[in-house]
Amino acid sequence: MVTLTGTPEHVGHLWGEINHVDTVTHVDEFLKVAFEVHGLTEAALIERSRRYDEVVGELAPHWHLESEAIARVAGVERDLYHAFLAGKYRGLLFAGDCTSFAAVGSATADGCPLFHKNRDNRMRPQAFYRKATEVFGLDPLPYLAVGDTSDTGVMMMVNAEGLAGSADMAGSDPDPYYDGVMNPYGLRHIAETATTCEEAFEIVRMMHDRGLYAGADIATHWTFADRSGRAIVVYNSHRKVEITADTRDGLVVACEREGLRELLQSRLGELTPGDYNAASRLPGVLATENCSSLTVQIDPDQPETFTCAWAALGNADKAAYFPLYMGAEALPRAYLDGTLFAYSHRHASPELIAHFEADSELQRVHAESEARTACATKQPMVGRHHLETAAHYARAEAEKHL
Repeated sequence: MVTLTGTPEHVGHLWGEINHVDTVTHVDEFLKVAFEVHGLTEAALIERSRRYDEVVGELAPHWHLESEAIARVAGVERDLYHAFLAGKYRGLLFAGDCTSFAAVGSATADGCPLFHKNRDNRMRPQAFYRKATEVFGLDPLPYLAVGDTSDTGVMMMVNAEGLAGSADMAGSDPDPYYDGVMNPYGLRHIAETATTCEEAFEIVRMMHDRGLYAGADIATHWTFADRSGRAIVVYNSHRKVEITADTRDGLVVACEREGLRELLQSRLGELTPGDYNAASRLPGVLATENCSSLTVQIDPDQPETFTCAWAALGNADKAAYFPLYMGAEALPRAYLDGTLFAYSHRHASPELIAHFEADSELQRVHAESEARTACATKQPMVGRHHLETAAHYARAEAEKHL
């Protein structure tokens, strides 16, 4: 079990130590594409990343401390690693599309907001983690997230204030802009600072208005859900930012997929995380490029402790969902280092995956019950231990059965 709680240097050092092989491999792949396909030099790459460095230095300078520690431990030159972070999402390595959706109010079985994203992109190792960076004077919010093992961008997340979000491709941008930071870093900034859909939208609009957001030739669909029971979809191109879906009692779907809305509507009023996991595996939703998926159930009363997320790392019809609580400070190293992603290539049958998920869900429910009892009796450390056992149990059983 490891923890990504601490200073940016600590978090970066640990991440770089755990994922140094993937970091070196992915940076080398990026450089090869940049040099051989796009005809760029190291100096040109570094120069093009200057704006990324400036924006990060303004919005979240602790990210630089973290990424510098990653580069140092992985043995990658700092400026080239920053060029990798700045440039890997600018169309060089994109593939596929993504699907996000949320349900709030009476749409869910227990009134707890639900959120989901299928990430469709390059099939490379994925990490599922809780990060709580300690920065004097800034106090970034802890969050659960999924992303590549080799970088610091956030693909989908939920934070300790009960705000869940994602940033998906939304078709071609009629007015491309390349000078700024891409949406994985906008989403991380939202994860660390925003508490509601409204605040998330204001950050998106601020980054747009100030020219901090660079989406290249691809627009963005942002999807958010919060503890108050609001869910929105935001369309973001370089010409406009607008809310295109907004509800406090129902569903939002960022990108229509065959069979998705029908399944969600058929379960309206009874929707559970299990339904969202099942939706991710619908033929009309599941893309060949699906590399990870995240389902979130927001606890509206104690989001900092009992909000839970489930991640399937790898194509969702071959990957099992693993749980992680916001209140679980320690998590299995296997969640971080690509091991869960590797499980999806072991060719486990759908029946075996379903059996594993049912078994780990029973353990998770028991662990949460024990944790709630402990917290109610003023034993938060005991409660945290119980929440951590949910992930630990799932990891141990996966090694045995998947």
